[in-house]
Amino acid sequence: MSTDSTQPHTPSHEVAVRPLPSAANQWKRAALMARVAPEFRETVSDDSEDEVDTKKQIKYGSGFQAAKAIIHEYCDYTTIHGIRYLGEKKRPLLERLFWISVLVLSVFTCVKLTLNIWDKWNNNPVIVSFAEKSTPVWQIPFPAVTVCPETKTRRDVFNFTDAYHQVRDFQTNVSGIVDLTDKQKGIYGAVSQVCEPHLHDITLGNKTRRGMEIIDALTEVSPHFDDTYLNCKWRNSPVKCSDIFHKFVTEDGVCYSFNSLSPAEIFRAEGIIPDFIFREENRLSMDWNVEDGYSASADTSPYPNRVLGPGARAGLYLFMGGAEIDFDDMCRGPVQGFKILLHTPGDVAQVSKQYFRIPFDQEVLISIRPKIITTSDGLKHYEPNRRQCYFQKERDLRYFNIYSQSNCELECLANFTLTKCGCVKFNMPRNVNMPVCGDANLKCYNQAEDELLLREFTQGLINAGENTRGETECNCLPSCTSIAYEAEISQADFDYKTVINTDSPEGKEEQAKRQGMKMSRVSIFFKEAQFLTSRRSELYGTTDFLANCGGLLGLFMGVSMLSIVELIYFCTVRLISNLRMRRKTRKELLKAVNKDA
Repeated sequence: MSTDSTQPHTPSHEVAVRPLPSAANQWKRAALMARVAPEFRETVSDDSEDEVDTKKQIKYGSGFQAAKAIIHEYCDYTTIHGIRYLGEKKRPLLERLFWISVLVLSVFTCVKLTLNIWDKWNNNPVIVSFAEKSTPVWQIPFPAVTVCPETKTRRDVFNFTDAYHQVRDFQTNVSGIVDLTDKQKGIYGAVSQVCEPHLHDITLGNKTRRGMEIIDALTEVSPHFDDTYLNCKWRNSPVKCSDIFHKFVTEDGVCYSFNSLSPAEIFRAEGIIPDFIFREENRLSMDWNVEDGYSASADTSPYPNRVLGPGARAGLYLFMGGAEIDFDDMCRGPVQGFKILLHTPGDVAQVSKQYFRIPFDQEVLISIRPKIITTSDGLKHYEPNRRQCYFQKERDLRYFNIYSQSNCELECLANFTLTKCGCVKFNMPRNVNMPVCGDANLKCYNQAEDELLLREFTQGLINAGENTRGETECNCLPSCTSIAYEAEISQADFDYKTVINTDSPEGKEEQAKRQGMKMSRVSIFFKEAQFLTSRRSELYGTTDFLANCGGLLGLFMGVSMLSIVELIYFCTVRLISNLRMRRKTRKELLKAVNKDA
């Protein structure tokens, strides 16, 4: 019997039961079926062999194969230079290494140069340059002229030198010395606040005091206005000095200012207190503001005043005097005369910061050269710390309507002094509820000013950038439109007695009236008819930044905006489309396999 007879025989009409194929075998079988599908042949009939392999891997391959095929597909179609050589199949390893090195070097150089551009755009976005054309002087206001006499008292009313020695001797128990009366103490305490700081070694009075008391006391003992401001001219026309000069309170005491805005326009409602209101101005500065200048409808005599041209005849002329008997070397030192400050009409005068000294028996000519910095509208969307200035509506001060660096610093000093000493100096902005420092707090507010300067310096140094001022607690950046009045001064001896005609009765009367007085003559005017304006503008705007970056990307990598869109397209739309197609194909093949099985 043969061996075949011993094997079990399966009848021809029975079907053998086979084990189910594995999942991998199912996919292989599905792929085999798809290869012979006529629909697929029609789809790839026009493609190259590499493209057919890529599409097959995306549709039917494993996840890794599909991802690799998608990368190859991007390399084949991208417009970025050098990428397609990395994606080419069957390329020698040496070629691939060469293109990888070139691509890495290009990317590194491009990134480094782009970071340099970013640094300039981020840290140096602003450039200050001259404007395209010059500006005539009649487009800006004449400076506010604040005059403060060095003589603080009339000796026949109050002798500060004698009072100082009397107080010191009385406190040191010198025999035969009596104390000052209450009124004299009040005047002494008020005058001490405008005298030199070294005289504050004597403590007298209270720590706080009503501000109006101090101002009234200073006004009571100060030289009379008509004895100080003898003759005035504006634009070569004689005017009464009392018509153009108005009383203002500064840290130097009672001063008088020409062409300054009224306190009602300078201060907000909270800062308008009786201590600062000495006049009611009928006119308002409707035709002028700091940022826009004069309106087109402004006439030749607007408010604040402006000149129509350069030269002494078009400016301000002052003839001032002082009685020698009232000179007090103890209070202000051995220098007599006047302090003159030129400032913007909207600023509160701070005489101690910068001033010109006008000595007696001198004629002084002050020729002004304006210095104006404006800011282009293209910088408005920048942060103030980047452009290093504030527009008027960006920074609101508590007490001032008009923002300027000077007003901001004065308000910050007032706040710091209030925190440090519990009071403010009589000239500082405040509301009606803030206490004013009395005679016993003179040292405190002087020390507070020094401490604030040191704190601002330290904070600014710590936070300073490469080309930017460091942010501080006050953070008083300049105004984006600012006006400064730089001056050139010349002077000569002035013998006023020679101009008085002693032969006439009027001349003799004038000479007798001016006996024992010293005189000064001052002329303030613009030097030139036009001046150059500086302008802040964008050094690297957004357009410049994009153009420079695009140029580098195009130079080193051939990248354009469409290349970036293309990359986004392959990472989103194309990827989603391929995944959906892959999922759909798998579902169809699973149905076909199940149906065939």
